[in-house]
Amino acid sequence: MNKDQFGYYLVGDYKTYSKIEALEIAHNLNIPISWIFNDDVFSTHPWHIDTQEDIKKLYKKRAEQIRDKYDYIVLWYSGGSDSFTMLNTFQENNIHVDEIAQYHAYEGEKTWDSYLNKEIETVAIPQTKEFLQKMPHTKHRIVDLTPLIKSVYDMDDNRFDFIYKSNKSFGPDQLARTYFREKIPDWQKIIASGKKLCFVWATDKPPVKYDQDNNKYYLEFPDIIDGAGVGPRTQMLNRKEEYDELFYWSPDAMDIIARQSHIIVNYLRNTPKQDLDSTYLTRDPYSYAMAFDGEVIPVLYRKSKTSTIINNLKYYLTTKGLNRLIYPDWKEDTFTLGKQLSNIFNIRDRWWFNEHQDKDQTMFIGAIQSYYKKFTRWGFDFFKQSHLNHDFRNINIDQCFSKKYYLEI
Repeated sequence: MNKDQFGYYLVGDYKTYSKIEALEIAHNLNIPISWIFNDDVFSTHPWHIDTQEDIKKLYKKRAEQIRDKYDYIVLWYSGGSDSFTMLNTFQENNIHVDEIAQYHAYEGEKTWDSYLNKEIETVAIPQTKEFLQKMPHTKHRIVDLTPLIKSVYDMDDNRFDFIYKSNKSFGPDQLARTYFREKIPDWQKIIASGKKLCFVWATDKPPVKYDQDNNKYYLEFPDIIDGAGVGPRTQMLNRKEEYDELFYWSPDAMDIIARQSHIIVNYLRNTPKQDLDSTYLTRDPYSYAMAFDGEVIPVLYRKSKTSTIINNLKYYLTTKGLNRLIYPDWKEDTFTLGKQLSNIFNIRDRWWFNEHQDKDQTMFIGAIQSYYKKFTRWGFDFFKQSHLNHDFRNINIDQCFSKKYYLEI
């Protein structure tokens, strides 16, 4: 499998899968970074054409495509709208899934009542059991990440260069997940048998943006793949036996991305009056995210949020509104904890940061502080709203974006 399909960085002519390495070179040479995400393929697609195909039929086509390609598929199901729609597509169309999998950190947290564990216990596990009633030949695997997280910095050379193995999510859980295929005996046996085992990830909703100056909508993909799917370590190793598929953001699924995007654009161009100032479309310029200490903080919408202008007023499409448009079987009242403020000091890893300050935590914090000071011109986003407590643990690394693909001409 060509690992370039999950994105890479160019600084001048230098190619790397690591964002930190790209930032180092960019700062030394004082030139910008380019995020390359399937540009060669995406540039050939007629994004401006709305095929008006049934979105559920496109989801079915994608599920069949993946099933036909691999011997053994593992669907990672978190309970959110993206992964629910992916899993529901396989089940509804009687397309066999070998495993449904979730991960948590119960041993580390010592409770289900945590940011990572709560949705798994409340939504993902119960819903998986419901799916399994109609999928009796599918296995259900629940992985406790705790042992992997506790040992991940003792593996390979991670203590010295872990920071080069993440691009968005720098907490230990992301790095630990890249070892699943190496550490879980069942999967090792399947791979050793010569079968193609594939992880299928539900990344992500279409990144539709509004060009207000030209009054046109376009797509612009951010470098967030390692948040839920494939990280740079997997790309660097480039093992031929390791297969991953993004259910939505794949060069093999451009018809899905385009159709989803046009559903969104058509709605924003013809918004029902009853949706104005609703839970679907709001003038509130804030999203809400959970900080490291558990406080829910309003964060200003940035350019990546989908918006429209109606009667000279700017409206933002909410996640609830987006789900309603592109995921027709999603239940709006499904429990969710929402987003977190920082993907570096990740709330899902809070137990690890708070457990005890040993050499691993000291090393991690020192490395992040060092790079935060090093990248003084660009690199880190500190959410500098006046109302926000400037806790260092709320920093994020700046996103890079692909080229623009206009949905309207």
